[in-house]
Amino acid sequence: MKTYTYTVLLSPKEEGGYKAYCPSLPGCRAHGDTRREAIRNIKASISHRLDALIFMGKRIPRDPDLVGQATQ
Repeated sequence: MKTYTYTVLLSPKEEGGYKAYCPSLPGCRAHGDTRREAIRNIKASISHRLDALIFMGKRIPRDPDLVGQATQ
């Protein structure tokens, strides 16, 4: 099983809780009542998105913020 790494942005919501999204996978968003829950939910969202892309035979996007960092 291949491992993918993506940048995730996490921020507090005005009404409470947290929102998270992955800029490299447009539309891949999640939220949670706590930071831990939001992170767990965005990981699941990313996993589902990648599964769908693989199923459809689409290209898996790379995270431009991480390109070239694998050798460090």
